[in-house]
Amino acid sequence: MDWKALIDKTLGTHFDAPVYDPAKGRAKLVKVIDKAAEQHKEGKTPPTRSWKLGSNRAISFAPTLNGNPVLLQGEPVSYVPAERFQDFLSGLKAAVQAGDLDDEIKAAIEESSAGGSVGGGKAASRATAPKGTRTFSEASSLTIGVAAKRRAKSPPSFEDIRAAYIEQGANAELLDAAIAKRKAAEKAAQ
Repeated sequence: MDWKALIDKTLGTHFDAPVYDPAKGRAKLVKVIDKAAEQHKEGKTPPTRSWKLGSNRAISFAPTLNGNPVLLQGEPVSYVPAERFQDFLSGLKAAVQAGDLDDEIKAAIEESSAGGSVGGGKAASRATAPKGTRTFSEASSLTIGVAAKRRAKSPPSFEDIRAAYIEQGANAELLDAAIAKRKAAEKAAQ
């Protein structure tokens, strides 16, 4: 056989692409669920979290991985009666661990590898993006997000911002760089 016949240029297309590992994806979402359960149980309400108590005693739960929504029953936000939130989280955790949400987890994780977009939508090329949609890398999104949080009337500490983004699955190295940029900007402004 001629060795030249074995060369296939198309094999280089996704040669270095990361391979999705369902166990790691499940572990990331379980971490988000456990954190929400702990915060809710202890009555902690940090400024950025995956859940929020509404005025109607319902809780909205919007889990994200790498800054992208994990769609539960096709929706980025689920609403649950506050008194049943722990039961909901327990059932959701069991479903995640059983692999029932592998497709949803994979979609959220792979969405971020293509680059994030403002508002958390799937990244699109300029040619296919809806008018007014801008796409950014994860590093840019983190830099913008950290700066916006620090410009708030009562800004959270850098530690709280970091903890919230890490809980959402942000890249720690990119996040630390964004925080360092913001610290330098605030120091220069003094």
